[in-house]
Amino acid sequence: MFPTSKFKTLTILTLIVVFVLVLSIWLMYQHFFGEGILSKLGIKKGYSEETLTIADDTMNIIAKESTLKELIGYYEKNKVKRDDIVVVKLEGRAGFPRKIAAVPGDTIEFEGANLKVNGKVLENSEGKPFLFPDIIRDSLEGKVPEDSYLAISDQTSPSSFDSRQFGFIGKEELQGKIVNEE
Repeated sequence: MFPTSKFKTLTILTLIVVFVLVLSIWLMYQHFFGEGILSKLGIKKGYSEETLTIADDTMNIIAKESTLKELIGYYEKNKVKRDDIVVVKLEGRAGFPRKIAAVPGDTIEFEGANLKVNGKVLENSEGKPFLFPDIIRDSLEGKVPEDSYLAISDQTSPSSFDSRQFGFIGKEELQGKIVNEE
């Protein structure tokens, strides 16, 4: 048998190793599948939160002067999804909200001036189709390239300042994700 002091030391070391392993597994789970207690401790999933007030009405789905939460840097560790409301940041311009209408691999085509994504004509929050100017349609038709996204406002006009004017955007031009303030 072990002398009492060696047995105590071995037991304590075993408990410490088990505790560290359980804690490591739990922290990894929290990081990948939810914030839980980490959020309460101020540890985020690679992004910061800031309050955002919408100054214009280009996104009818967001009321002008609404106060929302922007998750800055969210897309550095998270996937961009169709229908996400994002803050687009183009060089020389302040960030502005837009909706992701198409992601890599989606098929874009046009029915007249109307935008179709994966065979379906897209409509804004009022049920009106998005109109695209002739000049940009050819550059957008086909499969959305890897690391490219189609970002649109809720306005249907072909002159709206979104992908109808500047084409696809890259992930690096996504400043953050907009979520309801809770």
